[in-house]
Amino acid sequence: MAPGSASAAHDLSESVDYIPFGIRGLDGDVRGIPTGSCVLLAGAPDAGGDAFTYTSLARLMAAKHRPETVRSELADRAEKIPESVTYLTLSHDREHVYSEIDAVLGDESFDVLADHMTVVDYSQRFMDLLPVPSALFEARRTGRDESEEPSPLEAAEGEDEPADPDPGVETFHDLLDDIGDHLADAKDDLIVVDSLSDLERATEFGLPRNHELAFLIGLREAVVNWGTVAFVKYDSRAAAVRENDTIHGLLHGHIYFYSNDEGYTTYRTVRVGSFGGALDTKRQTVFDSIIDEEGFRAKATKKISRKHW
Repeated sequence: MAPGSASAAHDLSESVDYIPFGIRGLDGDVRGIPTGSCVLLAGAPDAGGDAFTYTSLARLMAAKHRPETVRSELADRAEKIPESVTYLTLSHDREHVYSEIDAVLGDESFDVLADHMTVVDYSQRFMDLLPVPSALFEARRTGRDESEEPSPLEAAEGEDEPADPDPGVETFHDLLDDIGDHLADAKDDLIVVDSLSDLERATEFGLPRNHELAFLIGLREAVVNWGTVAFVKYDSRAAAVRENDTIHGLLHGHIYFYSNDEGYTTYRTVRVGSFGGALDTKRQTVFDSIIDEEGFRAKATKKISRKHW
């Protein structure tokens, strides 16, 4: 090794910025997520990935905007946390997203996240590219009596509703291009893409598989340049994702959520995968995950060797 190279490497490592997870039990045990990272959140729907996402976003926004409401260890790291969140959804409409968040978070956490989050709702346009029967497609947004006053949430919908293209013209390629434009506009935010599962399902209806992968690769490289953090949600069993060589390892880091039924209860765990080798140590930590009135939290339980990882 050349003289001084170790010192230079140390200086470079010190210059890497991290944002915390915003998750009690992970922060402190794991350094955090390097800025410029695209992170896969993978697990079966009941394994805790949604609760992790909403809790993380809410705590990070609280640390940034209401530091007096969070632990000092989190508030002290607020400098590198983006000011706001862009949550992009493909098949779940905006009200569904907010109802899921409300089911996980208490009022205070819900409010701070809602105040600093934009939900970009592509669900109508996404479904318009699928062969959904017309009556079912039209019924999706017509449940409210037109004489009723819109709720505050409904009244704000136009602010972050992607414009509809000309009927019969749009393709999946056009949709992904528009999504890319929205994400580029949100380059200073924390970003959530909900979800990779929807893109995979769309391959059954005409989206070329290579376009899906190109989107992920493009997002991965763009996030490096933007210096933010993007979460890509994926509703698929963690074990299956880790065996999928196309997806596993494609992004910078991975957080895997597991669930096992034991009698009348569900036992959940979470594992954090490597970020360019930063967390790829000889032994990884398994965290028990708990979802309660405070949202998602974790507790380190044991270390496992790489061959079992």
